[in-house]
Amino acid sequence: MSTTMGLFQKVNDLIFKLMIPLVILALLIGFAKIIFDLGDLFGENSLDRSFAILVTNILSMFVVIELFKGIVEYFEIKRMRITSIIDAGLVFLLREIMIAVYQHKLSASEIGFLSLALIAVAITRTLAVVYNPNYYYMDKEPKKTEEGEQKSDATGQ
Repeated sequence: MSTTMGLFQKVNDLIFKLMIPLVILALLIGFAKIIFDLGDLFGENSLDRSFAILVTNILSMFVVIELFKGIVEYFEIKRMRITSIIDAGLVFLLREIMIAVYQHKLSASEIGFLSLALIAVAITRTLAVVYNPNYYYMDKEPKKTEEGEQKSDATGQ
């Protein structure tokens, strides 16, 4: 490995290592915000508005969790897998759809276009698993689990 690539890898690892405490802090702050928002249910705000804020914050936490899983996975296999990125995108897209539907802010055409986007991302995710490069180009045979089941890559997908 050249010195430039070695330096790049060290800097890259350092950045990802620094991201983990930041994401954990974001999760803790998000959780505290959700707990704080529970108090609004009993406060002066309208019940509908309080629930909308609570649902939005909870769904946002799912997006952060997916991103965190991708960062942790980077340390395990030393690369970002396309399925991790697509999973985070799916969660984000579902979050946006659920918030907009909950708040009654979508027209029929917007629901249709978001549905097409969701289907396209889901098909891409499925194809990324079915045509896994680890299976087709590196490991000519699927790996076996302890139970004897076959897996197509190191994560069981």
